[in-house]
Amino acid sequence: MEKRDEKVLNEFYVAGVKFHHLMDCIDEIETGDCLALRLEPENKYDSNAIAIEFVRGDGSVVMTGYVPRKFSAQTTAKITVGKAVFCEVTEINKGAKPWERLKVALKEVIPSE
Repeated sequence: MEKRDEKVLNEFYVAGVKFHHLMDCIDEIETGDCLALRLEPENKYDSNAIAIEFVRGDGSVVMTGYVPRKFSAQTTAKITVGKAVFCEVTEINKGAKPWERLKVALKEVIPSE
């Protein structure tokens, strides 16, 4: 597999996990996994909202939470102009407070020259 250059944009705990389904899939998620990002421009709380989802091996999707609002506008802007942004699991702590159970990094793929 070819090595790609990446830049870490932000690292954070997934927001809103108490209101979504992280606990339904936390035993399936591993450090290093990539989680899906889905823009939610119709979100009534943040028009730049970005859902973070776990895609199971069978293709079913589990909503885990959101990119925190303080990073959502910047990240949405990058995604909408075609930047390759992805979400990688950096830490899982099943025994922590709900809002500290899943830490991820948003990364951007840097095109080769």
